[in-house]
Amino acid sequence: MPEEEKQKKLSACSRHRYLYIPPNTPENFWEVGFPSTQTCIERGYIKEEKSPQGRSRRRQPFNALFSPKRSQKQS
Repeated sequence: MPEEEKQKKLSACSRHRYLYIPPNTPENFWEVGFPSTQTCIERGYIKEEKSPQGRSRRRQPFNALFSPKRSQKQS
């Protein structure tokens, strides 16, 4: 078969490839394993705050609410 005919036949057979182009996989999709914390911060998976919010404190500590001495006094 001459080269020109091969090209015509090949373009006729492979026409479906041009109708649908599959999307590319996301960046770092095929990496195996867990990335380091620094890598996650660089990629934007982890947002690191410069000044984190302070934790709220309880008005009464838990041991005052649930102490066994208090339950004995009520009896």
